[in-house]
Amino acid sequence: MTDLQILNNVDHKDIRVINTTGVEYGDGLHSCPAYLFEFRDLQADFPILLQESSEGGFIPVAILGFESHENLFLEGREWLGLIKPAFLRRGPFLIGQHTVEDGEQVRLLSIDLAHPRVSKSEEGDALFQPLGGRTDYLEQIADLLETIHEGAEQTRRFTQCLSEWQLIESVTMDITLRDGSKNQLLGYSTVNEDAVRGLSGEQLATLASEGFLMPLFMMLGSMSNLRRLIDLKEKRQSRTQ
Repeated sequence: MTDLQILNNVDHKDIRVINTTGVEYGDGLHSCPAYLFEFRDLQADFPILLQESSEGGFIPVAILGFESHENLFLEGREWLGLIKPAFLRRGPFLIGQHTVEDGEQVRLLSIDLAHPRVSKSEEGDALFQPLGGRTDYLEQIADLLETIHEGAEQTRRFTQCLSEWQLIESVTMDITLRDGSKNQLLGYSTVNEDAVRGLSGEQLATLASEGFLMPLFMMLGSMSNLRRLIDLKEKRQSRTQ
């Protein structure tokens, strides 16, 4: 359940947000949405695949593990990757659409008070200063959310282009570890390399002009990180045996 509220410095003046890494704080995900603006960083650690959205179309996702709630980049309180995806860094915050008196839709910074990172004790980062102004931490969060909001639209146009040009293919990955155990990645799609090779010069120019060409190749290159996922999985299994 969620308890979404518009953030303000009266009702939420004593709220703090815990930024320690941990499963209990919502980091135990085996995949999460990925946005174009972070592809350059994410492709250094994670395979980036595509998943069908409940609203139609596809969304890019960073793969963090093979099983539900399995984050192989999380080791106790330590994060093993170079960067955490923006989806995880945003914590309990999001920008919500709200209707004001004249019916106009406005975007307002909101917080999910039911999120495990929300604290009403002295633990965590404060959101507001004693006189009501935003703390540096909250300003950073607001900037991140604005970047995510803008990036979501660009990412939607990117995946729409891939779909319209038939560059997407479904994929099932069967992975056998050294101990003989089997893992699968099901329900994902990826970029079809053969279809990319068949693009015309005009199509490649269009992708470049839209800012889509580099993310496309970053997605393709990110698939080499499957080997790292396997290594992390095998190391984790070896410690529990």
